[in-house]
Amino acid sequence: MRILVIPTTDWIRHPVPNRLNFIFDTLAEKHEVYVLHFGLKRFSGLEPRQTGCTLLPADWIRAEDPSLYYLLNFPYHLWKIRQIARHLKIDVILSANILPSFAANFAGVPVVFDYLDHLEESASVYYPGSALGEVVKQVVRRITRYNLRHARSVITVTRELSDFLHDLGVKEVTVIANGVDTQALQPLPKEEAKSKLGLSGPVLGYVGSLEHWVDLESVVSALPKIDATLLVVGPGLFTDYGDRIKRMAEELGVIDRVVFTGAVRYQDLSRYISAMDIGLNPLKMMKKNEYAAGGKVFNYLSCGRPVLSSRMVSLERLLGDEIYYYDDVESFVGQVKSILDAVDDESRYRSLAEKYDWRNVSGEYEKVLEKVTDEDKK
Repeated sequence: MRILVIPTTDWIRHPVPNRLNFIFDTLAEKHEVYVLHFGLKRFSGLEPRQTGCTLLPADWIRAEDPSLYYLLNFPYHLWKIRQIARHLKIDVILSANILPSFAANFAGVPVVFDYLDHLEESASVYYPGSALGEVVKQVVRRITRYNLRHARSVITVTRELSDFLHDLGVKEVTVIANGVDTQALQPLPKEEAKSKLGLSGPVLGYVGSLEHWVDLESVVSALPKIDATLLVVGPGLFTDYGDRIKRMAEELGVIDRVVFTGAVRYQDLSRYISAMDIGLNPLKMMKKNEYAAGGKVFNYLSCGRPVLSSRMVSLERLLGDEIYYYDDVESFVGQVKSILDAVDDESRYRSLAEKYDWRNVSGEYEKVLEKVTDEDKK
């Protein structure tokens, strides 16, 4: 197959690779995979990752704000996608973006839309409490509904999101869970990993972006009641959320037990996750998160670490009692103490992660794309 991927961000420089990076780098071993590459100005100074896909630059006007970037470049993307589809004889387009996905509908090629969460909430969360945020939400909702109606097929991550899409009238929906690179993320000796990072004693860890949908407030609020260090691994991308958490830790007198590493390369994550006694998946109860099944959960499991997550219907349905859940600060404190007292079961968590290896997940994507391509040729 000749596949064109339209991602949500800079393919090689965004500091946190997403599932499409892993899936299509794997599929590129068997198929011709092209990526519409958005050189977002915000990430221009970061070190690029290697990729097996062929990048097709899609920049006409550079802009710092991602929403403005896609808006200003829409006419160019409309033309560019049609040109790529025609000249490279693309069989199918896999798109996860919003405006570029709208442009892809006019390329004369079947489109599979990747719907990972409530996109209007994801787009507007960067403008909290503002009139602009509400405008962004309404515009994105309308465009997304159009994209969903015109897609040949839709892929999503949880049964709850699938039900939501069916309620909107989307007929062809496939649920494919998130995954993990179990070869890259492997358990290392815990105490040795702690020592190399200058840590000791119980360590609670969070890996991911520092943005407003994360609930590190509850975690930091619990620290005065827990004898543990909080290790925060990841960058702040578009907001000052990380700085707010630092100020909160200072006000509560626990800043000496909170360690911020900033962005870390994916291939180095094992060193950090292996130093954790518990991997955290703290998310606020907001629409963006209500049906989420974040990839960080599988990263922790791949390194043999127990996971403590905000209670989420989708995760409970997917993983059941294989991981731990909390509802508020008090239950968080109780769960942390219970997990720290429990016997380590590294091999069980590792075995669970192996079921969700990206190679298995990419095979599911391949089936959807091949089905759409075959139907288009009939």
